[in-house]
Amino acid sequence: MSETSQPSSTSDFLWFAQLSRDGEFIGTKEKPLRKPTLEYVSSLIETAAEAGFSSLLTATNYHSEHENYTAAIAALARTRGAGLLIAVRPGMFQPAMYAKMLATAQNLFPGRVRLNIVTGSSPLENAMYGDFEAHAQRYKRTREFITILRQLWTQPAPQSYQSELFHFENAVLEPAPVQPIPIYFGGASEAAQRVAAELADVYLLWGEREDMLRERLDQMRVLEGEHGRKLSYGLRTHVVVRETEAEAWQAAERLISRVDPEVRRAFVESYSNVDGVGQLRQFQMLQEAGDSLVVEPHLWAGVGMARSGVGVAIVGDPGQVAEKIRGYERMGISTFIFSGYPHLEEARRFGELVMPLLKGTQAEERVLHPGGVAPVA
Repeated sequence: MSETSQPSSTSDFLWFAQLSRDGEFIGTKEKPLRKPTLEYVSSLIETAAEAGFSSLLTATNYHSEHENYTAAIAALARTRGAGLLIAVRPGMFQPAMYAKMLATAQNLFPGRVRLNIVTGSSPLENAMYGDFEAHAQRYKRTREFITILRQLWTQPAPQSYQSELFHFENAVLEPAPVQPIPIYFGGASEAAQRVAAELADVYLLWGEREDMLRERLDQMRVLEGEHGRKLSYGLRTHVVVRETEAEAWQAAERLISRVDPEVRRAFVESYSNVDGVGQLRQFQMLQEAGDSLVVEPHLWAGVGMARSGVGVAIVGDPGQVAEKIRGYERMGISTFIFSGYPHLEEARRFGELVMPLLKGTQAEERVLHPGGVAPVA
């Protein structure tokens, strides 16, 4: 293919660490058969590393089978190579304690720990964590949470802090993280964009139409300029890649072929309780896509039929997927967080079909990390 002659990508590619049951279909009433055992999560991490991914995102979701920090530490201890981008909601922890937890993780697993701050988008889901704050207050809390983490990680001990939200005295965080802990942060609201421009290292966007992404990137560049900073930009999306375009679209349709009507109905109703701008934009794109579910060439909204968060996927053959990614790179996006169902097999498939085109390398034989993996549902 002509794409192989193009320059190698300098982007950072991440995968998704599934902490819920995994399978070939989404939106089914029955749970997938593959359980997120430590053995499976570890095998997923090492398979992703072999496929060329530098790290994997662990979501923070009360509906997952595992609490993500505990699962992340266990998996990091069992694996080598790829790291984890650990998500946290500021309403779940006191920042002084969480700063110590992340510093410990980075010191135990140098260079393998990154942090994704999640402010939350649904009052009903937030309430499961005991978090009843309104949208504006959540972003105020997020800003202070990140500020405190930075303060404790970089300034001499002891440290103190007092505000309406947080208060601690003479905290001693030693040793500091052996390496800086990058902070990833996303959100489509103005409040989210301002927090990111001031404090984040990487601003994450969910997959959207290219015109929507350009508009948000333009907004962010104005805001980062106001703070005299330069951020990196990342994109979170799913991917469905096969040897041919026809096979890729067949695989996409198969993924949602068993969506249960009751599951779908409850999922749509849940949007009436969402106050996150990004989540509402995803739902709007799904509605506007119509029966085809195609948002724009090679961008498909079908995942949003039965999954919260990012609901679109890049769909195509290896060359088409690689070129779509290069288009995002030309916009200034340099970090990508991908996923696919089931996650282990799709990480390997992406590594075999797409990664050589992106990195300018020849496909090489990759051996699945040993370990009994349960059948896919």
